[in-house]
Amino acid sequence: MEKYGLPVLMIIITISLISLVIYIIRKKLKKKKKNQEIRRFNELVQTFIESEEIPVSLKDEQFNYIFVNEAMEEFYGKDITEIIGYDDFDFMDELSAIKQRKTDKKVLETKSFVTDQEIAKGNIYKTTKFPVDLLNGNFGIGSYIRIVAGKEKYLQTLLSIGDGVLVVDRQGKIEMLNGAAEKMTGWSAEEAVGRDYKEVFVLQHEVNGGVINDPIETVFKTKATKELDSHAVLVSKDGKKYHLEDSVAPVSDESGKITGAVIVFRDVTDKKEERKKNEYLSFHDSLTGLYNRRFFEEEMNRLDIERNLPISIIIGDVDGLKLTNDIFGHDAGDELLKKVSEIFKKVCRADDIIARWGGDEFAILLPQTQKKEAQIITDRIKDNFSREKIKGIKGSVSMGYATKYQPDESILAVLAGAEENMYMEKTLERGQNKEDTFNVIVDTLYGAFPDEAKHARRTSEICKKIARKMNLSEADINKVAKAAYLHDIGKVALDKEALKKDTKLTEDESKEMKLHPVVGYRILNAFDHTMDLAPVVLGHHERWDGTGYPQGTKAEETPKLARIISVGEHFDEMTTDKPYRRAFSNRIALEEMKRNAGTHYDPDIVEALIKVIYDELR
Repeated sequence: MEKYGLPVLMIIITISLISLVIYIIRKKLKKKKKNQEIRRFNELVQTFIESEEIPVSLKDEQFNYIFVNEAMEEFYGKDITEIIGYDDFDFMDELSAIKQRKTDKKVLETKSFVTDQEIAKGNIYKTTKFPVDLLNGNFGIGSYIRIVAGKEKYLQTLLSIGDGVLVVDRQGKIEMLNGAAEKMTGWSAEEAVGRDYKEVFVLQHEVNGGVINDPIETVFKTKATKELDSHAVLVSKDGKKYHLEDSVAPVSDESGKITGAVIVFRDVTDKKEERKKNEYLSFHDSLTGLYNRRFFEEEMNRLDIERNLPISIIIGDVDGLKLTNDIFGHDAGDELLKKVSEIFKKVCRADDIIARWGGDEFAILLPQTQKKEAQIITDRIKDNFSREKIKGIKGSVSMGYATKYQPDESILAVLAGAEENMYMEKTLERGQNKEDTFNVIVDTLYGAFPDEAKHARRTSEICKKIARKMNLSEADINKVAKAAYLHDIGKVALDKEALKKDTKLTEDESKEMKLHPVVGYRILNAFDHTMDLAPVVLGHHERWDGTGYPQGTKAEETPKLARIISVGEHFDEMTTDKPYRRAFSNRIALEEMKRNAGTHYDPDIVEALIKVIYDELR
C-alpha cells in the first residue's frame, strides 16, 4: 500500500464508505421508486467525494457502475443517469469497453491493484483499479484516473514509440517497459517491473567469448548518455537473439541527481544481416563463394612483404566451360565452376587466398610457399579434377604458377608469369584435351544408350550405301557416314528419362527432343575435326516440303548429305523392333518411303534407297 501513497488510501476509504451506503440503499430500494432513490443515493454519496477533482468510480461484481463522481461524469462526457446501472459496453466504443472489461476481470481474479494507461483528449491518463469488499459478500472494482504530467508525461510518450524502451531506477530495478521491449525481451511488463534489469535485459557479445560493457552501469558512473556496443546482442527470455542499436540516457530529478536510466533500443538484426551480406558480396564471388578479383588484388598487395617470401601464385583456367554452357546450358556450366571451387578449397591450405579471377579463370595466392610446393598443389588440383565429370564431360583445368623470391621483384610480374605459364600449358594440351572431351561425349551417349549406338551404326552403313549408289565422291561418302554415325549426338544433353521412354512423349518432352539437331550442331562445331559435319547434322530432320525442323528449310535448301541421313535413319527406324511395335518388313518400309517421297523425303534419295535394298535382296 505504501507505494500508492496517502491520496490513494483516502480514495479507498471513501470507496469503502460508498459501498456501505450502497448496501443500505439497496435494502430499502423499491422498484416503483427506483429513479427517486437513485437521485437520493447520489446526493448522499456525493458528500464523500464531491470536492475530489480526480475521476472516481465504483462497479459491482457484474461490472455495472454503482457510483461515479462529478469528475468522472466530465471525463466520460455523460450525465450520471447515463452511467449508473450500466456497464462500459452501454456507452463506450467496443474496443475501449473490451479493454476496460479485461482489467476489471484481472482485478477480481487477482484481488490486487491493476494499472493501465491510454492516450485520450491529447493527454496520457493512468487508471488505477483495485478490489472493493462489498457488504453483500462480493467484490467490486474501484478506480480512479489521473493525468500524467510533466517529465512523466514525456516519458509515457516515449514508452509509446516503436523502439524498445526500458526504464530502471537508481537501484537497477525495472520501473516500466513498453510493448516493443516486452516483445524483444520476452518479459511482460507485469513480470518485469521490480526485477533487476540484468535479469530481463540480457546482453551478450555477438562473438562467443566477447565482452560487452554494461551500458547502464556506465551511465550511472559517468552521468552521460552511452551508445550501445555495436556488437551487442539481446537474448530474450525464450533464447531468441536480437542485434541492437541505440543508447542509454540518465534520468535526473530537479536537483540534477541521477534517479534512474532510460534504455532506448531497436532490433537491427535484419539490417545487420543485410550489411554482412553486402560486405560478403563485395569481396566474394556469388556463384562459387570464393574471393573475387578485387579482394585477391588487395590481399596480393597487402601480403607482398619480405616476411611472406617466397610468395607463389597459381592461375588456373577451366577447360570446356564454353562447351559445357553451349551443350548443356549455363546451369551445367555453373555446376562445373562450383566443382572446380570445391576441389581448390579441398586441396589448398586454410590460409591460402583462392579467388575466381574471371569467367573461367581462378587464382591462388600462396604466401611463404616455394615453387616446388606450388607445383605439388597444382598437380593435386589437376589430378582431383580429372576424376570429375559434369554431364559426361571430363573435368580439365590448365594451370600455371610462378614464385617471387626477392623483395625488389614485382608481384605483378609474378602474376603475369603464372598466367603466361597457364596459357602455354593450355596451348600445348588444347588438341588432346578437346579430342578427349569429344570422345567422352560420344561414349557418354552411346555407353548409356546401346540402342542409340546400334541405330547410329546401322544408319551410317545405309547412308554410305545410298551415297555410293548416287555416285557421290569418296570424300562425301565418308563424310555422310561420319555424320550419320553422329546425327543424334545432341541427345546427350536431353533428359535421360525421356530417352528411355517406350511410350509417347509428352508435349514438353517432344519440344525438348526437337532441340537435339541444334545441340548436335553446337557440339560438332566446337571441335576442329567435326566442324564440317555440323551443318549436315543440323539438317537431318528437315523435310522436302519445308515442314521439318529446326529451320524449316525445303528441297535443296537442306544439304544433300542431311537429306540422305533423313532417308537412311527413318528406314532403319521402321525396320527395327521397338518396345511398342514389331519391325516393318523391307517391302512395307519402302512403300511407306515412296508414299512420302516429295513431301518428307527427297524423291531421288528414296529411289537410291530402293535400288540399294533390291540389290541386297538379289
